[in-house]
Amino acid sequence: MLEGRAASTGVRRRAAETAGAEESSAPSRWGLGLFDVVLIGFFLTLAFLLGVFELKDTDFYWHLRTGDLIRRFGQIPRVDFYTFTRAGTPWIDLHWIFQVGISWIFEHGGVPALTLAKCIITCLALLLLITARRSNWPVWAMILGWLPALLVLSGRMYIRPETLTLLYLSIFLAVLCRLDRRPGLAWLLPPTQVAWVNSHGLFILGPIVLGFALIDAALRRGALTAARRKWWTTVAAAAAATGLACLINPYGFRGAIYPLELAGTMNSPDFSKTIAELKSIPDFIAESGFTNVPLHIHFATILIGALSFVVPILAAGASRVRGMAGKADASLALDPPARGKKTKGKPGKPASSSRKKAAEIAGDEPEEGGWRISVLRLLLFAAFSLLSFRATRNSHQFATVVGTVTAWNFAEWVGSLTAKRHAQGAATPHEGLRPRVLTLVALIGLIFAVASGAMYAWMGEGRVIGWGEQPLWFPHESAKFAGEAGMPDRFVSFHNGHASLFIYEHSPEKPGGPGKTVFTDARLEVTGAELYRRYLDLKDWITKDDPRWQRELDGQGRPSILTDHEFNSEVGAHILSSGRWRCVRFDAISAVFVHESYRDVVATHEVDFAARHFRPDPSVEPQGTAALISASKGLRNYAAFLGYTGRLDLSRTLTSLAFDYARRVVENDPASLEGWKSIGYCLLLRDANAPSARCLAPFDPVMDLSSFRATYAVRRAAMIAPGDFLTLALLKGIYENREMYEPLRPVFERILAHSPINPEQKKLYKEVETLMPEFVRRLSAPVPTSWNNLDELDRLVNNELTNGRIETAVRLLESANPPGKASWDAVDRLSTLLLHLGEPERARKHLQAVTDAPRPALRDARLAVCDLVEGRYAEARQAYLRAIQAEPNLFEAHYGLAVLEQDDGRAPEAFQQATAAANCAANDAARSAAQAIAAAVRRFAD
Repeated sequence: MLEGRAASTGVRRRAAETAGAEESSAPSRWGLGLFDVVLIGFFLTLAFLLGVFELKDTDFYWHLRTGDLIRRFGQIPRVDFYTFTRAGTPWIDLHWIFQVGISWIFEHGGVPALTLAKCIITCLALLLLITARRSNWPVWAMILGWLPALLVLSGRMYIRPETLTLLYLSIFLAVLCRLDRRPGLAWLLPPTQVAWVNSHGLFILGPIVLGFALIDAALRRGALTAARRKWWTTVAAAAAATGLACLINPYGFRGAIYPLELAGTMNSPDFSKTIAELKSIPDFIAESGFTNVPLHIHFATILIGALSFVVPILAAGASRVRGMAGKADASLALDPPARGKKTKGKPGKPASSSRKKAAEIAGDEPEEGGWRISVLRLLLFAAFSLLSFRATRNSHQFATVVGTVTAWNFAEWVGSLTAKRHAQGAATPHEGLRPRVLTLVALIGLIFAVASGAMYAWMGEGRVIGWGEQPLWFPHESAKFAGEAGMPDRFVSFHNGHASLFIYEHSPEKPGGPGKTVFTDARLEVTGAELYRRYLDLKDWITKDDPRWQRELDGQGRPSILTDHEFNSEVGAHILSSGRWRCVRFDAISAVFVHESYRDVVATHEVDFAARHFRPDPSVEPQGTAALISASKGLRNYAAFLGYTGRLDLSRTLTSLAFDYARRVVENDPASLEGWKSIGYCLLLRDANAPSARCLAPFDPVMDLSSFRATYAVRRAAMIAPGDFLTLALLKGIYENREMYEPLRPVFERILAHSPINPEQKKLYKEVETLMPEFVRRLSAPVPTSWNNLDELDRLVNNELTNGRIETAVRLLESANPPGKASWDAVDRLSTLLLHLGEPERARKHLQAVTDAPRPALRDARLAVCDLVEGRYAEARQAYLRAIQAEPNLFEAHYGLAVLEQDDGRAPEAFQQATAAANCAANDAARSAAQAIAAAVRRFAD
């Protein structure tokens, strides 16, 4: 009796303790729930911020134009009317809901409103996914599981139809997460599928994902029992309706099977090899290596997704092993009478009740086994990971699905562990606070990284936070100009995406109506593999000077041509050098060409590049630093390719203008990397001398002046950005061409410290890697420290220069010739070597210290070189004029001043000095160089 009372009292006490624990933990659970809401808010803030970047997608404008036309005429396109090559062929435009939407938003708020809408839709989709969970799955685990995928997703948060695919796919996944318990939700899928099939060609993903869920349901234990019949009736009917919903589009069955047609078209190797977003990941790695940070994040997302399956399995296995070992130990500890004694009740009942109670406290029903492998999740993970390998453009859908699967797996596992701790009474009132705090810290850190731009710098992207278009990316003005009155009715662009701008500005005012049309555009499903091959052949023929390109364009009716500077300067340079096509517009982004038969257009608009340098027109001048840099890059790229075609006259003209723009940049901002780099690049293009060990020869202004200036400019760029790959490549070329191997070694070391990110960098890296051992061996000889006389010193210096050790030679000469105590010959040689190294300030120091120069005019001319190398034109001009006044026939001074005045846009002065230099030149090479300057400026000298 006493035992019974004691037992009853114990039960009541435990019940009271449990009730008290639940009551005391309620405020704690409420607080943690509020914390979860905060975490979701920060997660969505991060996602929103990742979507706030400037518009750069050129496909946008043909979508916008189509939406405008649909809204105006109420007709959805059925045949193509944008191109003259494919006019009248079927066009299945399943994007019409997206196009109408962006047309309306753009009309009311422009690109900023579209960026805002994109971010809101993305956040809504992510909210659906992050809340698609069981109530005992912790939010912090969902968020941490999602973060890597969110970074992948951000790479393609464009104003594109795939943004709506993200929303529809999220609805499907959110419904499938709850489908077991709420089968009625399946009826949300048919209307979602109707919207999807009329928004994007990837609507097929809906039925595929739903099919995976049905396979998972069919493979579960007891799937076909009578108890599940009602579930199957509801879900199967909804699934059938979802499949039939694919037919509800303007094209019926043809629209429903459109993804199959699209897949067949996209299988063309021409697409995958030449369009970045269609490259497979293996092809991307083979071409650019495995050094791309976004690629690392992509693989990390796959790895973490795989671990979300593996870790719970291994943990469950380890737990079972420990449990079996514990049972064995308990069995051995029992005495024989205890083992044989019968007990009332069923073994394990209390533990089962405890688990049930813990699950009820968590707000969910207990699940058998806690965590199980889901066939649905396995199929989703495998299918979308494989899809991502097919083309980089699939990263958006990959991130959506794999991020969700990873979050589900980890959250369910952590939830089962937490439930187990509750069942064992090991949980604390503040269970889960620490991981929530750590998740919040991670989210805040990422938000600051994105807001500051550090994230994009680390990822190697040129993305900038902003609401509008990316500046200097869309050639709107050139596209408008190319379709003005008097211009051809047909248009070709080399950047294929820029055809969208022409379509937006000049396409037919209504479907099938008259208007200006393009050769091809970015709608690859309309273009087709055959026409795209013609487009690539045309581009290839132009760059190879194959006469077929002229015949092809004649056959097309001699359309206007637009080339961008970023990717197609080579095409533009060859068109410019052809003689039959004229450049009628050249701005910071692009160039427009027409055939010479358009005489009125040519007479009115043909670009005179030399006049832009000597007689600048404010109406066509680049405005602002960014435009000046962009225009300088474009011009120098044209000049480089024109040099390859043999048009050195035109190349020099464009180089002068490019140099002029770059010089204006560094005048406004002496710390401009792009400014100094462009100056150096232009001067190297001007230095057309064959490679030679010039440091062994006396100074020659014709041979050395451009090289001195280029070396200084590129060294300035290297000081501003020591790791800039193009700067290092330019320095490598300068030092190699002049056989200056000693300063080349640190350049090689910097290059090898980099990870190449494109084929050109990869090629340079391998070249340097091959050459480095030979340079180390060549430069490892002992450095001489003493000599008996000046003749021996001279031999030592020559030997060092022959071996490319110019810096060692300079140190030997400086040690023997301190400033103020050296002869003119020694200073002349030393200052020339320092100028070869791009160090005019050190050269000036030695020249100014000379007290007994036999020819003061020559010293002034060398001081002028130091000033000119540094870009100090006024000081250099004065020094040259002093030298000419002292020695009127000093070629070096006349020639240097002619170069200075030409670069400064002072044609009369440049012509005068070039003529004087030609008259006092000592040899034919010097005379020809001076005459070339005179000829270049003669037209503007009056």
